[in-house]
Amino acid sequence: MNKINSQEWKEILLKYKFAKIMLEAELEVLLKEYEYKIKTTPVEHIKSRLKSESSILKKLADKGYEPTVENVEKHIHDIIGFRIVCSFLSDVYDIVNIIKSSKNFKIKNESDYIANPKDTGYVSYHLNVLVPIHLEERLEYVEAEIQIRTVAMDFWASLDHKLQYKLPKEIPVYLQRELLSCSDEIKILDAKMQHLYEIIKKYTEEK
Repeated sequence: MNKINSQEWKEILLKYKFAKIMLEAELEVLLKEYEYKIKTTPVEHIKSRLKSESSILKKLADKGYEPTVENVEKHIHDIIGFRIVCSFLSDVYDIVNIIKSSKNFKIKNESDYIANPKDTGYVSYHLNVLVPIHLEERLEYVEAEIQIRTVAMDFWASLDHKLQYKLPKEIPVYLQRELLSCSDEIKILDAKMQHLYEIIKKYTEEK
């Protein structure tokens, strides 16, 4: 297999850029429609990014793959990344269902790390979607990753990400335990806030 040349990199990144724009527009429509329906704003914020050439190459190398077009498309699933941060736990699953109901892209796979957290303590909901784009009279599907999580989950994940850059490859056991403990406390906080939210909703509906 031939390594990616400069022209191929331009074509790859342009293709993913087009798909990101299309997915961005679709998510905005879906979420604004949902907000209008429920008369509240469940989404705190949305972040999106497109991996750079250097980041893609590093991830391929970390996975042990040669830098080829085939390996990029087959093994790198998060070149396009979206993060939707919600207020409450119930909002996460509502938004997951809304995204899955869209007819404008395909769901490739999903991972519920809320129900089944990673060993590190990481908690979030991941959807990998295939976005259709038209290029030179052909239809092509481009993969993107969408992460949906609460504010509390995002707080933990952001700090954990920063710590990982400062820690050695082999994280000491006591630090692993501390990170897991913090993750457990985050889950308890989310459960408490969800409970309060349900009480407030019930109180508001009864008035």
